[in-house]
Amino acid sequence: MSGVRFPDEPPGKKLLMRLMRCLRLFSFFISILFKAVCTMASIQFEDQIIDYTLIRKNVKNINLRINTCGEVTVSAPPYVPADVVKRFVLSNAQRIISARKRFSQLSDMSVKYENGDFLYILGKKYRLQIAGADKNRCVLNSDNVIFYVGENSDVNLRRALYDKLLADAAQRVFPQVMQDCLPLFYGRINSAPCLKIRRMKSQWGNCRAAKNTVTLNSRLAAYDENVIKSVVCHELCHFIHQNHSKKFYACLSGVMPEWKKYDAVLKNKLIYCYFIDNQ
Repeated sequence: MSGVRFPDEPPGKKLLMRLMRCLRLFSFFISILFKAVCTMASIQFEDQIIDYTLIRKNVKNINLRINTCGEVTVSAPPYVPADVVKRFVLSNAQRIISARKRFSQLSDMSVKYENGDFLYILGKKYRLQIAGADKNRCVLNSDNVIFYVGENSDVNLRRALYDKLLADAAQRVFPQVMQDCLPLFYGRINSAPCLKIRRMKSQWGNCRAAKNTVTLNSRLAAYDENVIKSVVCHELCHFIHQNHSKKFYACLSGVMPEWKKYDAVLKNKLIYCYFIDNQ
């Protein structure tokens, strides 16, 4: 039985189909090439680790920005190797450190730590009282913070006493906040991260997914528990998405729908909530 022959397709149609396939592939690769992609990276400069967010997008040059919270964002073309970007950030490390120090100094200028100033611990406002004493110490009661200091005490000493109050509050509250947040990530985080608490100059927190560690700034204890929880959830989301992509923020919104409100609280108060309430 002879085979049935179908008429050949016109040569022009085959060429058109091939051209369309090539155009689709070209469009696909172009969309990948120029789509803005965010990743997190870090460099070490002397004894400091500088974290930064790298945004790949259609720009001509590598650009670096530092906001008033000390957060570093780098934008770079998609074709620039990551090592080149790291060298660029490293070449600007001293500039980053200087800018962070300047922002920190500006945020502290409004506070004199004198009688009548207001300090905040876990979101509650306390009036500061200064009392004379031979040994430096601080006492917290229902409405007041009392600093017992010598006659020659300066702003730095009083700031250190406030930092101690915040550090004590952080050690007391942060572990429980972490435990309260973990169930929100059930099935997505394999094991409870190790929690570290220390004073940080330019970050409220950071995540080291490879080391299963979350570090929180002890000065975050100036804010109420919802703000602290928002930062904890932010860092826990980095165990799932190690960037600041749309998927990351979708994850954060899923566990903390009002995170933008709490993020604005942190940014509006500049750094560490060191301000005077004149009302």
